[in-house]
Amino acid sequence: MEWSKLLLFAALALWALSMALFALYIFKRIALMQRLGLIEKEKKKKERLSGRITAKVFRWSEGLTPLGRRFRMFSNDELLERRLALAGHPHGMNLDVFYGFRFLCLFTGLLIGMLLSLVGFSPAVVLLLFAAGFAYPAIWLRSAAAGRQEQIGIDLPDFMDAMSVTLQAGVPLDPAMKQIVRTMDGPLKEELQRFQQELDIGVPREQAYMRLMNRNQSKPLEMLILSLIQGSRLGVPISSTFKTLAEDMRDTRVSSVKEKAAKAGPKVTLITTFVILPAVILCIVGLLVLNFIYNPEGIGISWDGLDSL
Repeated sequence: MEWSKLLLFAALALWALSMALFALYIFKRIALMQRLGLIEKEKKKKERLSGRITAKVFRWSEGLTPLGRRFRMFSNDELLERRLALAGHPHGMNLDVFYGFRFLCLFTGLLIGMLLSLVGFSPAVVLLLFAAGFAYPAIWLRSAAAGRQEQIGIDLPDFMDAMSVTLQAGVPLDPAMKQIVRTMDGPLKEELQRFQQELDIGVPREQAYMRLMNRNQSKPLEMLILSLIQGSRLGVPISSTFKTLAEDMRDTRVSSVKEKAAKAGPKVTLITTFVILPAVILCIVGLLVLNFIYNPEGIGISWDGLDSL
């Protein structure tokens, strides 16, 4: 009886894991298609609701800043500052607010774990949720930084096409950039606006280029800045530089998507082999065991015949 329940529990656990992995795949696929512009983004109503919830969470985090400073264990301030800069300081978050946010996640994980332990779950669940609350803010920040840098690389080809056409029409570089940036949206707009502000206050152009590159880790943006610096030194027309780089970046992005699609096949095979298939086999074996115990006549087994043997 005990081992049959164990088999059934293992089958259900594997099935739940397979469903979670499938849901993660669907979410990542939708996010990728949204970034590529293949499907529309969520409705504005949902975005407003999620925005209000997120703003409230970070407001609580700001209030918990004094407590968060006292629990700065296993933290690298320089690394966190760098990731906050790469993520664009989401919702105005600074390092102190991040520590408050982490303390809020710790407290939430501990509270949920204690409630679950009161209804019969193992005390290990408390430790697991506490660890999850501790690790989640760093994982979220790393993901936000990577997503922002990826979005910059996705927006760059369209920006460079517009710049190439505008420059070929005879518009100077700075007015053309300001005119195009006004029509843009997203992290690339924020970085280019900051770049223009630095030029307006008298920062040398090459130094402003380097500061823009150092603030980010986007390879396409780095390639664009280095090409602009080299082109300005060698006297290469800027319009042709923008046009050539836009074509190269699109080809590189298509190659990257194809590479990711090629790598997805073995991952799906591994998930099917080690998660879904064992769950199906365990379900079948569990049903056979339950029939053997509770309904042996239904599968042609007689206890009397077995006793006579």
